[in-house]
Amino acid sequence: MLATFVLPVAQALRMQGIDALEVLEDMGIDMAKAANPDWRVSHEAFQSLLGRCVELTEDEAFGLLAAEQLQPQVLHGLGLAWLASDTVYAGLVRMVRFGKLISTSADLRLEEQGDLVHVYLGRNMAIDNSVAAGRDYVVGMVTRMCRLTVGEFLAPVLIHMERPRPEAPQRWEYMLSSRVEFDCDITRITWSSADIMEPLVTGDPALARVNDEQTRAYLDSFLVQTTSRDVVDKIVEKLPDGPPNQQQIADALHVSNRTLQRKLKEEGTSFMDLLRDTRLQLARKYLRQPSRSVVETSYLLGFSEPSTFSRAFKRWTGVAPAEFRDTPVGEQPA
Repeated sequence: MLATFVLPVAQALRMQGIDALEVLEDMGIDMAKAANPDWRVSHEAFQSLLGRCVELTEDEAFGLLAAEQLQPQVLHGLGLAWLASDTVYAGLVRMVRFGKLISTSADLRLEEQGDLVHVYLGRNMAIDNSVAAGRDYVVGMVTRMCRLTVGEFLAPVLIHMERPRPEAPQRWEYMLSSRVEFDCDITRITWSSADIMEPLVTGDPALARVNDEQTRAYLDSFLVQTTSRDVVDKIVEKLPDGPPNQQQIADALHVSNRTLQRKLKEEGTSFMDLLRDTRLQLARKYLRQPSRSVVETSYLLGFSEPSTFSRAFKRWTGVAPAEFRDTPVGEQPA
């Protein structure tokens, strides 16, 4: 799931006077990576984090409190497309369409029934350590995004939740501004059609489509060639210590060297191709940042000497790193 979901959790911890960095570190989550749009965390890790937060804060509604801190940027392109939607209903349709961005196990469904619209938040039965706060966080995230989209108060008609009935259920009804039923077989949020199909003056179809395309591209990038993506993640992690070899990456992924080589071949690539392409893409990214020097970039990419990096970059692009930096973005070599 999106690692940026950790950011609202950290903010909620700070509001309770708890050192968020220390908690995340204890849970094995690197806060420094959380703002990286390409980084994702396992469902198990996120569920464990929420469970720990409930224990530390002694707040059974912590999941809702964390969701209240969520900003659209946490959802990347989907969040911006959602805000630019013509109606709240269109935003919900986008959420269902791009649910895999939020979580690869997302099972979202939208259903119209008379003058009501139901959004079903499917349960991932494979997650055996799911916690009630996880359900709260998801429901809170959806209702918050709908309110942000309309820019004013918007309340569901009814919310069904799989979570056990809390000790103070009135807090859920207050925080979600809706009647809430607990111990249900499903998790479902119901709105009045009239409330969410009203055209919004802030709607921007062109902007929404641009962000739809960005979201689709992002989805394709990690739903396709998952082994390649895992390899790239490990390469990026290890590069500052020098370029890793294939055996090191195989060990990090807990597979044999031969298995890794076979999987990459099935995906039409190789370890050396991924290593070269990763260094090239990172080089372009770093060189476009005014705060990073060529020398710093070379070491971040695992080169022992800046001159070695300069020769490699020129071989890849046909221009020297310094020349690349001085060239306007639109004129830089691909």
